[in-house]
Amino acid sequence: MQAKIELRQAMKERLSRMSDNDRRVESQIIVRELKKILPGSLSTIAIYSPYLDEPDLTLLMTELLEQKNIVCLPKAEMHRMTMHRILSLQEIGRHPVTNIIEPIVNRPVDERSIRTVIVPGRAFTKEGLRLGRGNGGYDHWISDQRKRNPDTRFIGVCFDCQIVQEIPTEEHDERVDVVMTPTLKAGIL
Repeated sequence: MQAKIELRQAMKERLSRMSDNDRRVESQIIVRELKKILPGSLSTIAIYSPYLDEPDLTLLMTELLEQKNIVCLPKAEMHRMTMHRILSLQEIGRHPVTNIIEPIVNRPVDERSIRTVIVPGRAFTKEGLRLGRGNGGYDHWISDQRKRNPDTRFIGVCFDCQIVQEIPTEEHDERVDVVMTPTLKAGIL
């Protein structure tokens, strides 16, 4: 869909204008705000390892691991995404072929146990519409996860400059329940 391609390009341009300091500060605020809404008790939380143009949640991952939560990250396997548990940040690396940042260990989790998923995106609306990178991995996984565990809560995170009024959607596109930026927490809680 051409409109999605154009929006992804616009987001790439917006993100390229952010300074490293702005990324760091906005990421720190997002981490602080996420900690306020994450479950207070031990739980299974799916998160992502960030690309340079995504909010850096490394500090949050560290804290969740220290608190003995089950932390899992996506791994691409045979044209689908699965979640794998990590026990430390040293278990994250780049796939040698795809260059995707993912767990380097093969420790799949029972995805029915995942209570919270923190989802990156290229753009979001305040209402929870999400534009991904274009391969549909998260959309398909979210759809399947809603069937496995309808109580799973999906939190989309992005920088302030990635909030838009409209996102062109297709039938397979999935919404998130909450959208969080440094200045916004909107959605269904």
